[in-house]
Amino acid sequence: MGKIIGNIMVQKRGIISLGFLKEHMPLSDGDIFQVQIEDNKVILIPMKIIPAEQVWFWTKEWQEGEKEAEEDINAGRVKSFNNADELVKDLDQ
Repeated sequence: MGKIIGNIMVQKRGIISLGFLKEHMPLSDGDIFQVQIEDNKVILIPMKIIPAEQVWFWTKEWQEGEKEAEEDINAGRVKSFNNADELVKDLDQ
């Protein structure tokens, strides 16, 4: 079970205030939450909006590739070239 930090009350038209959360986590006006219901509990998950043309970058497959590339860079398993001719020469070897 998580930490209990307070209570909220449902007001007219179903409105609730989460202002007290700002003392416990970084929140800004306009933040978005995904709402899940699990075992009769409401779970709020902070979300960020990603522009549609960038969604591919955040797929599981792409992020796994990013992690692999970072591991290769950190382990020194990469090469860099000053120009395309050097790259082609290296590929031909």
